[in-house]
Amino acid sequence: MRFLTILFCCLIFVACSSKDSSQGDLLSTDDAASEWDNREVFDDDSGIFKPVGTYTGFIDSGFSLSHSQAIGGLVRVRWGEIEPSNDHYDWQLITDQVEKMDAFSQGKPWSLAIAGGKEAPAWLYDEGVASYQVVTARSGEVKLPKFWDENLQFHLADFANDLAARFGDDERLILIYLPQMTVNGVEGHFNSVDYEVLEAAGLTADVWIDAVKDAAVNFALAFPTKAIAVELHDILGSAEIPIAIMNELWNDPQLGHRVGVGMWWISGDEQAYQQDLLNALELFPGDIYGQIIGRSDQVDRFPEGYVAVFEQAKKIGMRYIEPWNYEFLHFTQDEALQDFNEWAFRIYE
Repeated sequence: MRFLTILFCCLIFVACSSKDSSQGDLLSTDDAASEWDNREVFDDDSGIFKPVGTYTGFIDSGFSLSHSQAIGGLVRVRWGEIEPSNDHYDWQLITDQVEKMDAFSQGKPWSLAIAGGKEAPAWLYDEGVASYQVVTARSGEVKLPKFWDENLQFHLADFANDLAARFGDDERLILIYLPQMTVNGVEGHFNSVDYEVLEAAGLTADVWIDAVKDAAVNFALAFPTKAIAVELHDILGSAEIPIAIMNELWNDPQLGHRVGVGMWWISGDEQAYQQDLLNALELFPGDIYGQIIGRSDQVDRFPEGYVAVFEQAKKIGMRYIEPWNYEFLHFTQDEALQDFNEWAFRIYE
């Protein structure tokens, strides 16, 4: 097992009469077009453009993109739907969502999350990819490919190259989340799966670190002009595993500081859980891309209040964050969204 230190470690109705006068200082949709003209920021260190500010966490109808503080949006798809048979793709599942964005906004950038894990293509197993069964409280019994299986890594790299051939030159595609062979397929955790089940399948610290790194390197090399994010959680109850992954990828010279960390569990509560990993993120010199753990009306998820999320994001240096669509559709947190965008563009421009 590796032990690494962590030392080196943003409306259409905003200006409308339906909003009260207390919103008067917020940007109108027209103003936003000029205010956030540079929706992605050129990073001198990596030599590429990287996303900054608040992005909608779902596309859905695309209406949330009309909000003045929605800098861009996250396109979500499943690997098994994108590639229903080996080397045969349905890219329209992605382009349809970008078109929905464009129905309510003009030219906003988009991020991409493709779920692997239980959403991986069924044909993988006919190609010899090894698998195992797990039981989770939310999903019940599911079949997962072994991330460390050589056949899986081969097909995932092939998918990355074909995905890049189709979308790699799209300047609006600004961030790609690594598909992971976990339960939900993007986040780097196994929900409530017993550690003994994972270990019996062959998962160890070194095996997991190497599998995630190999996949991340393949995606980064397939997309040499894009930022990549690897969503991280504790694995087998240990923060040492995700800490090793994030530091080794950030410091890999062939990747040029393009592979950052995804944190889809930010809540503003600094005492919640995964304290060691949270502390490591505060010291992490690389890029952090976040998604808020829930909607602002899910008050139990935010013991310190919803706005505390953005204060925590600033504290750990999170350049980009995905609130749920609820906030953009219902104008619940306009001031907080604008404040974060102003902060992020000031820090990262």
